[in-house]
Amino acid sequence: MRAVGLYKSKPGVALGDIPKPTIQRKTEVLVRILSTAIDGSDFSLVKNHLVEPPQNEEFMALGHECVGVVEAIGSDVKKLKVGDYVVPTVRRGCGLCPACQENMSDYCYTGLYKEHGLHFLHGFLTEYTVAQEKYLVAVEQNDLPIAVWVEPASIVVKAFDQMLRIQQRVPSACSHLEHNWDKQDWPGCKRALVLGAGPLGFLAVAWLRSYGIDTYVLEVVSRDALKIQMVKEMGARYVDGRNFGPKKIMEGIGHVDVIFEATGASDVALSFIEMMSRNSVYLLMGVPRAAENNVCFDANSMLRHIVRQNQVILGSVNSNAEHFRRATEFVRRANAQFDHILERAITHRFTLEQYEQAFDRRDDRLKVVFDISKS
Repeated sequence: MRAVGLYKSKPGVALGDIPKPTIQRKTEVLVRILSTAIDGSDFSLVKNHLVEPPQNEEFMALGHECVGVVEAIGSDVKKLKVGDYVVPTVRRGCGLCPACQENMSDYCYTGLYKEHGLHFLHGFLTEYTVAQEKYLVAVEQNDLPIAVWVEPASIVVKAFDQMLRIQQRVPSACSHLEHNWDKQDWPGCKRALVLGAGPLGFLAVAWLRSYGIDTYVLEVVSRDALKIQMVKEMGARYVDGRNFGPKKIMEGIGHVDVIFEATGASDVALSFIEMMSRNSVYLLMGVPRAAENNVCFDANSMLRHIVRQNQVILGSVNSNAEHFRRATEFVRRANAQFDHILERAITHRFTLEQYEQAFDRRDDRLKVVFDISKS
């Protein structure tokens, strides 16, 4: 069957051919893929020619954000049935550590996991996939137009869930007891800064604004750019990083409870650590590539700042099925709250045969989706 991905032997994205998977275990499900989105990770793999295909194979299909429909089920599948719509999770655990044995492979202790479209497993830029039922999250038919957002939204949901748990260590910065982090009205008087307005930063803004949190977004593009117009539509305020440095930006904003970093640029990420507010939390989401950018900084000053001001810097990656389930609710809520914004943010659609156009980043894009069912 057709697949878009990478060959080990030659750089550049390509259209390849891989065998159609079949059900091998009684708990497995055959899924026909309807739509697959691509994100910064896919572009980075192509740009840097990072290829870790399945064992003894030369080609790896890309893509880890998709939605499909169940076509066949194993005899021990309990909940799903033929015709159900599903979103597959990405990571498959090592099976050895306590986290993976509890279906929480996003916290794998050994690092021996595999990931669809990233490490040692074919991705979803193809026509079919097979997965165990526990790795599939059901979605409603009405949510199909936004279901490709569920995977990246699950990463956002996980990150902010960790933030909420961590910040219960301190009272709110305001004087309203009802705004303490462990209260129902915790979002009150909170302020956030999102670094980067790509798909992940865009979703972070949607999450924050869905709770009414005062949100600023740092980018280095024109105010007329589509992604800036969309985050402003959700009520976020744009900060042009070309005009102001980190210190000036933070002085202008004031106390910031959480910084959500989604640039993947180490110089940007590091430059805001010393600008963190007291008792705040910094969510590091971007993954800089090795040797892509060398940065010099005053480590002593940075460490003093973190320790003396009770700050938390948290790295967060991947997600598990529970985050996916909560993400389905989040994307539905955000899409309704902001006038179908997740549907409108899918700016470009392509077939598998149009893969070269899909991976061309020269125009103003936010979310790129392959319509596999139309290929």
